[in-house]
Amino acid sequence: MTKLRAEDTERRQAAGRGPDFLEVLSRSLSVIETLGNHREPPTISDLARATDLPKPSVRRILHTLTTLGYAETSGRTFRLTPKVVRFATSYLASGGHAQVLQPACEELSRITGQSCLVGVLDGAEVLVVAYTMPEQLMSRSLGVGTRFPAYCTAAGRVLLGQKTENELTSYLAKLKPVAQTEATQTDKAVIKSEIMAARKRGYSVMEDEFVMGWRTVAFPLYRHDGSIFGTLNLNCKKSPTLTNDEFDRFVGLCGRKAESLKSLLI
Repeated sequence: MTKLRAEDTERRQAAGRGPDFLEVLSRSLSVIETLGNHREPPTISDLARATDLPKPSVRRILHTLTTLGYAETSGRTFRLTPKVVRFATSYLASGGHAQVLQPACEELSRITGQSCLVGVLDGAEVLVVAYTMPEQLMSRSLGVGTRFPAYCTAAGRVLLGQKTENELTSYLAKLKPVAQTEATQTDKAVIKSEIMAARKRGYSVMEDEFVMGWRTVAFPLYRHDGSIFGTLNLNCKKSPTLTNDEFDRFVGLCGRKAESLKSLLI
């Protein structure tokens, strides 16, 4: 046991995590994140490979999550339960964001007849924290807690445009773009130029790169102190009635709504 504790200490120091770093919490969060990212319920072996953790550790973590109601099992496979949404709810409630963002999405969606969401940057992904979609447009499973790549979405390019030059260079160095549709841009140089264009313009417009048949506009959402919170997105389904003039009108509505939220976000 003493040897194991010494090895853990050495690993923490090597990773620059310090003596107060809780390895067990880090491992548990890694398992939770991996569970959430799997499209199909994974087995213990799947999770062990994905997290690079010993199977006994993964088994104990899953047993704890299942006992507490944060995960469920069908025997061999595991999935998260809706109880984990409490974490997101607590995050939103901590700044009063839920009471501000969801009504804003609903109002913009009602005016335009299109879907609307608020996204925040979480690592290399955009995390949806508020969302609404008119019933007639339902075509893809989205909702609060959904994640999608930053490099090929309007929200992502706006948020990436808030990074420093060094941060953006580091992000692009690690990026391995995958085509989501036939229109997805995977050339890193072009992706960077689009990010910089979004920064200069103050918003981003994309078409078909993440989902075919949709035009999307995203505006940055700033807190009252000027720091970035996330983005307000309007996702418009392409149709004969969605003319360029109509889309431009929606862009203006989205931009004004984003600006109006600045004084309400802390």
